[in-house]
Amino acid sequence: MSRPDSDVVSLAFPLEVKDGWPPVGVECLPLVPVGAGYKLLQAPLFIKDLSVDDVLQIQLGDPETAMSWSHLQRSERSTVWLLRLAPTGQVEESLAALRRLGCSTTSLDAAGCHAVDVPAEISIGRVDEILRSLNESEVAVAFPSMRHPDE
Repeated sequence: MSRPDSDVVSLAFPLEVKDGWPPVGVECLPLVPVGAGYKLLQAPLFIKDLSVDDVLQIQLGDPETAMSWSHLQRSERSTVWLLRLAPTGQVEESLAALRRLGCSTTSLDAAGCHAVDVPAEISIGRVDEILRSLNESEVAVAFPSMRHPDE
C-alpha cells in the first residue's frame, strides 16, 4: 500500500567534508514514515550503504535534520555512483540507457555527480554492460551499496 505524497518528508543528512569532498555539506533525501522508521525514496549521491526502499531508524536533531541513522531493514536494491572526471557526453548516454533498463537516476550536474537506483529485478550484469562503455579516465564508477548477488 503506497502512502500519499503528503506523507513524504525531506530530511537533511549532514556530511563530513574533507579536502572539499563531497562538494556539499548536507544531502537532503525524501523519505516516507513507515512504522518506527523511514523508507528511503531516492538513491543518495553522497551517503554510502543506502539504497532505495531501505528502512532507517533516524535520530533527529530537529524536525528536518538526521543526526544519525541505522538500518532497520535493507532493501534488495543496489546504488551505483558515477562521477564525471572530465568533459564527456558518456555520462548522459549511460544514464539514459540505465533509465531505459528500468533504473532511476538522481544527479547534481554542477558537480558531475550521479546516483543510479538499480531495482532487485534488474540484472546487475546488464547494468555492468552499460557501465563498461564508460572511459575510466573520464567517469569514475562506484558501488556504495551493492545488494545484488554476484552473477
